[in-house]
Amino acid sequence: MPDVDDLSEEKLITTFDRLVSEGIIVYGPHESIKVEDEYYPIEFRICSALATKPHTVGASNPAFNQSRKWGPGSDMFCPDERLIITQLNGTHDLALNLFCVDRPQLLLLALDSYKRQHESLDADDFAVMLEVLQRFPSFYVIFNCGEKGGCSRVHKHLQGLLGPPHAFSRLIRKESKRQAPFHYFVHRFEKGFTGTSSSDILTVYAKFIDQSRKLMSIDEKDTCPHNVVMWHDYIIMIPRRKASTEGASANAGGMMGSVWVTSQEHVDKWLKVGCANVLRELGVPSKDFVRAPGWAET
Repeated sequence: MPDVDDLSEEKLITTFDRLVSEGIIVYGPHESIKVEDEYYPIEFRICSALATKPHTVGASNPAFNQSRKWGPGSDMFCPDERLIITQLNGTHDLALNLFCVDRPQLLLLALDSYKRQHESLDADDFAVMLEVLQRFPSFYVIFNCGEKGGCSRVHKHLQGLLGPPHAFSRLIRKESKRQAPFHYFVHRFEKGFTGTSSSDILTVYAKFIDQSRKLMSIDEKDTCPHNVVMWHDYIIMIPRRKASTEGASANAGGMMGSVWVTSQEHVDKWLKVGCANVLRELGVPSKDFVRAPGWAET
């Protein structure tokens, strides 16, 4: 396992390409379709290779069912040890994702494989998020909290995707509350990620969680489903009500305008419902948003 100080984006790509060529990592070409609905930009990436990915909690994949799991209690597959790049902070594995549209995609898995995806982020999670963001500036990091937040595996993990998130610039504008169909929280760290500690981020995140609980009337003892996105010195948190609606689903990346699907049929489901309508159903409808005619809050 290489030392973290020897890592670079170039070395990640080299390892990724080797594992793709050997059939370990599932990666294929994709078609991009860009739309804008009610001022909100969406990019659909249609990648048929993702059809083999388990998309819901409990779903299996016959090709990997005999592979070792990522520790006791884990539901994550590790068919090849070379997927593990290194360990970070003594708390997480930095690894390559098995199912990819980006070249490459990263996983940050809790070494305590009994930690669960419905648990809120902690200081250790933010420490490794910061390290990845500082070391690999092309990546943004996401977290899907709970099934309603769009997670498909319950072993607690974060993901690194190639930036920028498609709708990022729209969400950080000062007038952005009128340009997103869902409620969200955003904070910019004035010292940047290089001058910010994990405890600083945890403090902001805890406030967002508290505000989300009040927004959705969720008791402290219950899971507060949400998405977290960190990119370019910003943290964005999106409270979630649902994982899918009328066959259209999204994780944190999808809520940020980067929707990955396996076929045109899934794109058609989004377009039939209306992309903005899908997002407001999955999140919490923004009361400040200029809504489409005939829309009624439920």
